[in-house]
Amino acid sequence: MNPASEGEPYLGTGRVPAEPTPEPPPVEPPPVARPPVPVAPTAPTPPDTRVSRTRAGSVWVGLSAGAVFLVVLLIFVVQNTASVRLGFLGWHFTLPIGVAILVAAVLGALVMAVAGGVRIIQLRQSFSRLARTRATDTGR
Repeated sequence: MNPASEGEPYLGTGRVPAEPTPEPPPVEPPPVARPPVPVAPTAPTPPDTRVSRTRAGSVWVGLSAGAVFLVVLLIFVVQNTASVRLGFLGWHFTLPIGVAILVAAVLGALVMAVAGGVRIIQLRQSFSRLARTRATDTGR
């Protein structure tokens, strides 16, 4: 508490306190340490037995899927043997309908492959130019 009682001036200053000095807050005791809770032992986890994917495995899956597709395609051609007359740029010929559809599908795949190849070449040239530009910029 103050050395002066309520309403009396502080010693040597002549000032009267407006409010009594607040009491310091009580100190809380530290938390009580609790013993650790025992954990029941668990069975060890089995090791990961999965085999990672390899190129050889991916090739095998791709070849297997391709073989199944070829068998289905062969069945389609054998079942569609009725002949049809076709004309293309002045040429006229007769083919079994299954073979004609197969030839059309192969030609479509070739057109798609050529277009994709051209795009891949364009992208490689673009990335090469970009790499050369970055190499000269960092070399300065």
